[in-house]
Amino acid sequence: MLRRHSLLLLGLGGGGLWLAWPSIAPLLSTLHSGRSGSSPQPMQVISVFVEDPERTVMALALWKDRPGSLLVLQGRPSSQAVNIQQLMNRRKWPSDEGRIVRLEPGCDTVGQVDALARLLEPMRRRGNLTMITSPAHLERTLAIARIVIGPMGWTVSGQAAVTGDNRPESRWRTLRDQARAHLLRLTGLTGSRPDSTCD
Repeated sequence: MLRRHSLLLLGLGGGGLWLAWPSIAPLLSTLHSGRSGSSPQPMQVISVFVEDPERTVMALALWKDRPGSLLVLQGRPSSQAVNIQQLMNRRKWPSDEGRIVRLEPGCDTVGQVDALARLLEPMRRRGNLTMITSPAHLERTLAIARIVIGPMGWTVSGQAAVTGDNRPESRWRTLRDQARAHLLRLTGLTGSRPDSTCD
């Protein structure tokens, strides 16, 4: 009986640690980089969902304020093309695209965050990830990213760009997508599909 209780407590403790790891890993990463005095500056990554060009305008301004940062434009090829063309027409597109990445996989927020995680995974230097989307979409995006990307040692934060549609999202969508994100972590499956397979 005692052994069964010990195994149960061990299982509960392990499960609790697994669920808490998305919050713990960035803290450990920060402590480790702070301890080694000669370590390089944390990597700065800015990611934006490009369905509304106002989001990209905000992301570009932040990118220019953080020299050396990487800007990741996320969205389907059609959305990327429209977004870039609109910004070029408004003369807001930068002439130097050297630290800009266009990331196209992912049919929804979970898939796009998963695609971003796969882009960041090979990077040896971890740091800060800032996600930019609309105010209504931000809470859900951060909830997913902290589950999928946080355990890799990235500190995830966000900024809201006021766009055309700012209607609040249902809390159930956030809970549903958090469950999907945990399932991705648990199984190692991918949530990002090529654009051609999106409905």
